[in-house]
Amino acid sequence: MQPHPLARTAGLIAVATLLLPVCGSAQDESLRGTAHPTLAIVGVTVIPMDAPGVLRDRTVLVRDGTIVRVGPRADVGVPDGAKVIDGTGRTLIPGLADMHAHLWRYYYLDLLLANGVTLARDMAGGPYQLAWRNGVRAGRLTAPRLVVGGPILEGTPPPALADAVVNDGKVLVDDSASAARAVAEQAAAGYDFIKVYNNLPAAAYAGIIAEARTRGLPVAGHVPFAVGLRGAFQAGQVSIEHLRGYVQLAVPADAPVQPGADYASRLVAWRYADTVRLKQLAGETARAGVWNVPTLIIGANVLPSDRLHELTGRDAWTRCMPPAQQNFRQTRARIPFYAHMTEDDFGAATEGVGRNRQLVRALRAAGAGLLAGTDMRPAGFSLHWELEQLVAAGLTPWEALETATINPARFLGEEEHAGSVTEGRRADVVLLDADPLADIRNSARIASVVVGGRLIERKELDGMLERACARALGT
Repeated sequence: MQPHPLARTAGLIAVATLLLPVCGSAQDESLRGTAHPTLAIVGVTVIPMDAPGVLRDRTVLVRDGTIVRVGPRADVGVPDGAKVIDGTGRTLIPGLADMHAHLWRYYYLDLLLANGVTLARDMAGGPYQLAWRNGVRAGRLTAPRLVVGGPILEGTPPPALADAVVNDGKVLVDDSASAARAVAEQAAAGYDFIKVYNNLPAAAYAGIIAEARTRGLPVAGHVPFAVGLRGAFQAGQVSIEHLRGYVQLAVPADAPVQPGADYASRLVAWRYADTVRLKQLAGETARAGVWNVPTLIIGANVLPSDRLHELTGRDAWTRCMPPAQQNFRQTRARIPFYAHMTEDDFGAATEGVGRNRQLVRALRAAGAGLLAGTDMRPAGFSLHWELEQLVAAGLTPWEALETATINPARFLGEEEHAGSVTEGRRADVVLLDADPLADIRNSARIASVVVGGRLIERKELDGMLERACARALGT
């Protein structure tokens, strides 16, 4: 009998920790940036993010990885021996967070960090991701802080969809007992949360929820079809990814396309979502206290072929995507859940993205929590694309930044320690050459990054990007 996919996880974590250098060169394993005893960013405009507003002409002092002073330049002296950075004409924001990432390669960590991402939630981790997380915590590795979920828990798909569902790497559980065992094993391995998926039977989902509650682990992910959105609310699922689960309740019964178990029908059915229902569901979401990670950028995956250049024509795509994925039209044709979609289907699905944007606006208006996440390569760059999408959906630039800074800290219960440029918070900050409140695209105009108090300046960031993109291209 084959062992359970998680049975060897704990041992593999130890092996992965020992083999960390295998994932990169010796240089990659050295600590990035420089740890200065005191760092002073002088004359900078600060967007603190713990409250609306901007602080101009400030000096920010960082000591031993903590922000110790934020005050008017005239009132804050620079200690002798401090590393001084001229912030004149620049803007300081908290480090960014990608709350739906898949860190399949070690070089993704450099791509994230060079793009100002200092926190990432891995939505389907394994031994290597746990080892990287632990390396960051122990100070052996300069990388974003990681929150790592275990392998996805999924049910056996319907036979009719067996060829259209990808279950590689997932743990299949079809009853309460096997589901509870899987949760217990992931808890023992040290994962931070449990991720659930589409085809889980109701009994298996109930077993996951009960065991996770016992183990003190949050449950996040998709909304299983057998459970439904309101069932996920009642169970206390902490986050819903990609706005999945709303479409079943948002599409009227007389719509010409109904959301089914197949991904294509759900994509197309979004076109018929009722705006009034979206507002009602947003209110229910807020009352349930459930967060959403919209990942609007993945809507680019369903652009009709004559518009795919809007994705693949981006500089970062050609610079950092593996050659096999450069021609996304060909790549998409090989992905099981896209393979049978026609150009008309992609056009209809792209219209459905507009309903997704309406739901994001409704969630924001209702006071429901929103988190920035991507589910999209190239790592790091795609988070800035997501911020653009959130603004296109109707959020202000400040509200978009909120989803990638203070909101992740609130979601993780870390608001008193991270997520803002405030005294006493962790020194994860990004210095920008332009104001992101004037244009959200300025979030990508990075002068330097401070992560855990270590300063990484532009020249080193460029080197990190160059090496990481070369690995992506296989050169």
